[in-house]
Amino acid sequence: MKTPNAKTPGLFSSKRTKKPSTGGGGELNSKKSRTKLTSGTTDKKASTALTSTKGKKKDPSNRRKVKVVPMKCFANGESVDGVQQYKVSNQIRKSTKPLDIDVYVVKEVEQNEDLRMKVARQDLKILKVEASLLRKLEKLPGEKCFVSMAEYGSIGKDKIEFLIVSPFGSTLYEVMKKVTNGPLSLDCAFSVGHQMLKAICDLHSLGYIHRNIRPSAFNVGLGSEETTVFLQDFRAVRKFEEQKKHVTARSSVKMFGTNRFSSRACQNQKDQGRKDDLESFLYTLFYLMDHDSLAWKKDSSNSITLKEAFMTSEGKDQFTRAPRSLETILSLVAGMEFSSVPDYDAFKNCLDSIQTGQNYNKKACDWSGKTGLEEIVGDTDRSVECRVTGERDAIVKSVHKSKKPNRKKLHPGDKILAVGATSAWKVINLLGSGGFGDVYKVHRDNQPETKCYALKTESEEGEKRYLRLKIEVTVMMKTAEKKKKGRFKNFIEFVDRGKCEALKCKFVVMGLVGPSLEDIRRKYILRTFTKSTAFYVAIETVTAIRDLHSLGYLHRDIKPANYAVGIGSDEATVYMLDFGIAKLYVNENGDHKVKRKKVKFLGTLRYACRACMTQMEQGRKDDLETWLYMVADLLDERRGMPWRKHAELKTILKLKDEFFKEFDAQPFNKTLKRFKGLFDYIDKMQYETTPDYEYILTFLKTCASDVGAKLNGKWDWIGQLKKKAFESESDSEKSDKKGSGDDDE
Repeated sequence: MKTPNAKTPGLFSSKRTKKPSTGGGGELNSKKSRTKLTSGTTDKKASTALTSTKGKKKDPSNRRKVKVVPMKCFANGESVDGVQQYKVSNQIRKSTKPLDIDVYVVKEVEQNEDLRMKVARQDLKILKVEASLLRKLEKLPGEKCFVSMAEYGSIGKDKIEFLIVSPFGSTLYEVMKKVTNGPLSLDCAFSVGHQMLKAICDLHSLGYIHRNIRPSAFNVGLGSEETTVFLQDFRAVRKFEEQKKHVTARSSVKMFGTNRFSSRACQNQKDQGRKDDLESFLYTLFYLMDHDSLAWKKDSSNSITLKEAFMTSEGKDQFTRAPRSLETILSLVAGMEFSSVPDYDAFKNCLDSIQTGQNYNKKACDWSGKTGLEEIVGDTDRSVECRVTGERDAIVKSVHKSKKPNRKKLHPGDKILAVGATSAWKVINLLGSGGFGDVYKVHRDNQPETKCYALKTESEEGEKRYLRLKIEVTVMMKTAEKKKKGRFKNFIEFVDRGKCEALKCKFVVMGLVGPSLEDIRRKYILRTFTKSTAFYVAIETVTAIRDLHSLGYLHRDIKPANYAVGIGSDEATVYMLDFGIAKLYVNENGDHKVKRKKVKFLGTLRYACRACMTQMEQGRKDDLETWLYMVADLLDERRGMPWRKHAELKTILKLKDEFFKEFDAQPFNKTLKRFKGLFDYIDKMQYETTPDYEYILTFLKTCASDVGAKLNGKWDWIGQLKKKAFESESDSEKSDKKGSGDDDE
């Protein structure tokens, strides 16, 4: 079969985005390290080394010092092998303390694309936290406030972790020190203020606070992104929510961060909330306009008192240059408490009104053309008393009991007995919960735990239009008949179904599977799939679609979250899940059903086909269209889904049309550019068209061979799933399964 060829712009697989996700864990190839990290360099010691001591002065000669062994230093021209290969151009930041990060300029070898590589000590997992956050932040709509992630990995023998991200320039502190030689213009300062505020708002929307907002935490962009400001340095981030409930303030927290820009709570060793990020934001904004507006800059011993005066708009020289109208947001922050929810719109409106009233140029950029690599020399990150302790408390320990659900939850040892059954199912543990049911790990009560299953419940008390277990059971029973004949390997085992009067629910028992494709990338390996794995997954998933269609059913919600891998000996198998909005496309005679005039939206906006988005009836071609979106995402996370950062239906629909109609103009990577023939084939299909699945499978295998992807290797998740996931909560993209209850046949 002839496979289309095409040249493509540079690859930058980063998720969520526009950026690729990355691989977590596992030793990667790298030249032998010339340095060694001592196992004794722990968080606790880092805290001791970086926290000042109160009381009498100690003789420097008698002071206990923690020896910091340097991290591996990459030489110019040295290669770093991850999913992609990167060549080091030069180092632009050098660490001197345990919590510091080295930064290098690197080139992605295949596409010759300039990127940045951050390197940190592996035991602290600083970059692993940042990688997970960047993947989530990339999903958010609107203007870009964070760098794009390309890959995360580690080099076990050197005890380091690395993070590949898109290029960035100087920090705002460096801009003022080396470019403007002083404060920014008021026009530029307010433009930057808007971007800083949005970045903080976006981070808060994920349930995290930054806790170290300052000029050095923001980097300016390069090239076409020169006027953009990116929030970075997530060494001190912490979750402020646990199970959607604000955490309780801890009684005492060691002071960390920069004395000049830290909040009053931070300096008083109190727990910080969203208000403290905004307080530090205000100090930063004033500093951008007038260095002398922060009176404690020259009197750090009296900083808390001076900050109290500042927050009440009574600071010395506070408004010498800054507009007095900023009193509005100063008072907003001053009136907030630890768990207060900020009114971000009020902050934005205040900045807008000042810009308009003072006729500031909203596109002003004081550093235009002056922040290239030559301006980034050395590490100025600690030039203003940056003090970060070794305490790693980004993930909040559970301090709240879960809100009691309306339905009864089962506990280990509880039994579920179906009406008319003689043998019960015994609960081992809860696997997950949804709006109308739960999933438990169970085993047969009269048998040992050697064989376990998943039991999914659905409450009978929900509205009919939201109850989907009936259609799931129907599809699973049909696939079970085929599995008995040795076919349909991509469908999980159907074991039992029933109704439990005591719980007022229906349930289905099925085979256990591992994490979804979405969770594998986001929680386990933290990177994009290799080409070999991506092609293998594409083949496995489209095979499942072919088999489902052969039963007369459409899936209508194809996406990475609805495919999972097996466990144990079946770890390499990819299973199709969630038939909650599946639908028969044939009638009782086996003939294709006639289109309905209008169908309510069902599915996930990011992956939904165009027919679904325009409320048209879906056919087999539409499952393949959504599958193609998923494959594009797997092969090119940075550019494969141009609508990734958009939330408006009309905008996404337009971009999906261009995805097919203007294929040659899309900035896909070289591998995805080869899919032009498959794009055209699926786009030209009609509602009743019977897909040529063999053509699709042959196309994938031929293309895989052409790009050197091996289909008989070890897939990226093999051996990685026994490790604890980065986060326990499941926040995979949910389907918007709305619609009437008459759509499940």
